[in-house]
Amino acid sequence: MFRKFLNPDNALMITMTQITDCIFLSMFWLLGCLPVVTVGASFAALYDATFRGFRQGDKHCWGRFWQVYRENWKAGILPTAVFLAVLTLVTKALVALWNAAVAGGVSWMLFSGLAFVGVLVLGMVSVLFPMLSRFENPFLGLLKNTVFLAMANLPRTIALGILNAAAGLACAFFVLPLFFLPSLAALIGSVLIEPMFKPYLPKVEE
Repeated sequence: MFRKFLNPDNALMITMTQITDCIFLSMFWLLGCLPVVTVGASFAALYDATFRGFRQGDKHCWGRFWQVYRENWKAGILPTAVFLAVLTLVTKALVALWNAAVAGGVSWMLFSGLAFVGVLVLGMVSVLFPMLSRFENPFLGLLKNTVFLAMANLPRTIALGILNAAAGLACAFFVLPLFFLPSLAALIGSVLIEPMFKPYLPKVEE
């Protein structure tokens, strides 16, 4: 009975392993973001490790995270700088427009329009870093291919933007979601992203 309970193929053990992986990958992601310039590499590593661990059954997803992180930290510096600069500008503009709209200085339509642009940009970023983990591109090629894929799959891109905006806000205002939400958001996001990648992947990777 006890041996059956400890069997790694037992449904309970599989569930416990997945919960543990979810927590540890989220913590790895947070640690990987601490140097700031490696935010992009950390996002790329989280996506790849989560996709391969939860959807492809890779039992070494912890090691996979750090492998992808090491492989992409240099290539991710410039995309990270662009991402953080755009995120800062859009956030400041949204806060300013929100305050102005509350005071009656501007129309709520203007705020809504900028919020939509922010979601669209975040959706593109949600494609950019997973692409960094799966394809080899120079910086300009990475940006061009990201924009092409994102605009060619606009509903998915907007859904990714909403998903990651919600996850980001939850992690910014509460501590508990930091322990599981990054991995969970990456896993849900992979359902939207992988069909974008599928036409460009080798058959063996599919």
